[in-house]
Amino acid sequence: MQKATEDNILLLRLDHDEDIISSLNMAISEKKGTLMIVAALGMMHKFEIGYFDKGKYIKKKIEEPVELLTMSGSVSSQGENRVHIHVSLADRDHNSIGGHLFSGKVWMSEEILLLRLPNIISERIIDPMKRVGMLQLLSNRD
Repeated sequence: MQKATEDNILLLRLDHDEDIISSLNMAISEKKGTLMIVAALGMMHKFEIGYFDKGKYIKKKIEEPVELLTMSGSVSSQGENRVHIHVSLADRDHNSIGGHLFSGKVWMSEEILLLRLPNIISERIIDPMKRVGMLQLLSNRD
């Protein structure tokens, strides 16, 4: 993984077979802060995505390489399961699929741009009614 920062911007370049979620967690571990994944491109394989339906995820595993069309998400400043990512992907036949990213490996390379929001304190907390982790904006450091 290569990493570059400028002010509140973090740019990552991941290499073939790197674990996407682990790499993100490693890249953000130095500083606690709320981040937004604003752009990403590249390819991935050996991934699992899900669709949230009535309190549980309907999951799908795919082994083949796919193009990463979009990646967006948030990283809470504290708590467990800080990374929450959604992806849109296209296969070799130009069919698209997407959902919540549970796991995945980089195919060739991937570039991810994150925006740090240093004054916002957040945590992903399980909402008992919705049965899913919801980003809670706890306070503003201003």
